[in-house]
Amino acid sequence: METHYIVIKFGGHTMTDPTLRDAFATDLAPLAREGRQCVVVHGGGPQISSMLTRLNIESHFEQGLRVTDDAAMEAVEMVLAGQVNKELVAAFIAHGAKSAGISGRDGGPLLQARVINPRLGRVGAVSQVDAGILQTLLAGGFVPVVAPIAEDEEGRGALNINADTAAGAIAGALQAEYFVLISDVPGVLDADKKLLPSLTREDIAALKESGVISGGMIPKVDACLHALDKGCRKALILNGTEKSSLRRLLGGETGLGTVVH
Repeated sequence: METHYIVIKFGGHTMTDPTLRDAFATDLAPLAREGRQCVVVHGGGPQISSMLTRLNIESHFEQGLRVTDDAAMEAVEMVLAGQVNKELVAAFIAHGAKSAGISGRDGGPLLQARVINPRLGRVGAVSQVDAGILQTLLAGGFVPVVAPIAEDEEGRGALNINADTAAGAIAGALQAEYFVLISDVPGVLDADKKLLPSLTREDIAALKESGVISGGMIPKVDACLHALDKGCRKALILNGTEKSSLRRLLGGETGLGTVVH
């Protein structure tokens, strides 16, 4: 029997706002109990920024990616794989979703990556996904909760992976039925700030060229395209501030974000 995976990237304000986070956990728990094979990949940008400030480590972004030196990488791994991952797992368990927190360095490892550009420091592009640990956890009835840290394929330790990119790579590797990026934005907006309900690869290229898609939205749309290229069936950017948007989406409701074709 074919397994239908749902890979969810959970991030932005929806993750840091306790009300929205609990609403998502409330949606997730019955899905998991129904036997839906859900994998959650989380971000943690605001928490990382806060920790770097506390540690007096300078941080800036280039093309939507955080420049990560060795000192920043230590803080990134500590925040993502430690603090944020375990907070989410605790919230999901509290709402009845049996969960297990891992990072991309666990398993075979789950994620291997190579440095994108030496100028960005320890920022990686995923080169290989070994989904075995996810399938083992799912078979045991757990929701895997993944921190987007990868093992450097050259054996030089941890690399910071954009969470959208990591989630897209996992959705592609699992050939997921759904790849859902849940964020605190309604979806992709046009130049007049109106929601674009669907986009093709050509639309995305044109919107990037004109600057309408920029900054942190670039890795989101790229992750959707990557997942689809690898065999994922449906990819979309979902408005996480809409009540029960995930359950409504899986129930067939439309108009809840931007679908990428």
